Amino acid sequence: MIECIACSTSMVERFRESSANHWRCPQCGLECIAPQPDDPTLAGIYDKLYFSHYVNGIDSQVVRAMKRATYARQLSMLPSPASLVNQRRLLDCGAATGFLVELAKERGWDAFAIEISDFGSQRCASLLGQERVFRGQVQEASFSDNPDGRFEVITMFDFIEHVRNPKDVLTWARNRLGPGGILLLTTPKVGGLSWRLMGRHWFHYVREHLWFFNGQSIRALLSESGFDTIDVHPLRKAIALDYALAHYLRSNSYNRLLSPLARVLRSILPARIKRQRVWFYLGEMVVVARVGKQIAM
Repeated sequence: MIECIACSTSMVERFRESSANHWRCPQCGLECIAPQPDDPTLAGIYDKLYFSHYVNGIDSQVVRAMKRATYARQLSMLPSPASLVNQRRLLDCGAATGFLVELAKERGWDAFAIEISDFGSQRCASLLGQERVFRGQVQEASFSDNPDGRFEVITMFDFIEHVRNPKDVLTWARNRLGPGGILLLTTPKVGGLSWRLMGRHWFHYVREHLWFFNGQSIRALLSESGFDTIDVHPLRKAIALDYALAHYLRSNSYNRLLSPLARVLRSILPARIKRQRVWFYLGEMVVVARVGKQIAM
């Protein structure tokens, strides 16, 4: 029997699969995959091809502008770094190819990055310098430019659903934030309209996602990890249609109904329409968790 990491309730099967079952907590709504993929399987997922939709087949400037627009909206939820009295260190966990840390650096944050993939970590190092980028698991991270390992802000965008033990990672983050420190994270949200309509074909059910939260379960887990004030909001992202179609096909090419439709749309839609960027709610949430008092300004 699997016990929920958020509320300790016994979980029940949601879907039965050939390799691993999908479980759901009847009390708080947390979902998970068990057993989880082994390390070689996950390592094979997070190779250069994992970021191919950033750099291949789609105008890279369209992708960059799309990502930066989304991150700018999320970073606006933080205090201005110029208003901070002392340090202004920001750590991005799961930094991918560095779109967020690049923008944070431009806005005045003293930016650092953790990324597990070699391809992504090299891209981040080209933006920040090798001494500000750690390749590997967050709990093992160290930075020569920040030997005490303390931060004013930690970001986890589209990250917490990937880790093996979310509670351990969130507790690690709490321990690296001082009084007033902020954790800003985004993650898919269980219980929304797309989740209800798509069932087992929900586009966030991909093989590298191990956990799925709703507002109740993420609040409970963050509270247990030591955070004091937790706000949860719907997350809107700037999405280019071509990017959305390519990303869907990469993650859900096996879907017999929607995948052929996505391929047809990519082939017949005019380029100007595929490049169009719109703000869209994709069944995700943004969470702002604080340690004690607000950051001194």
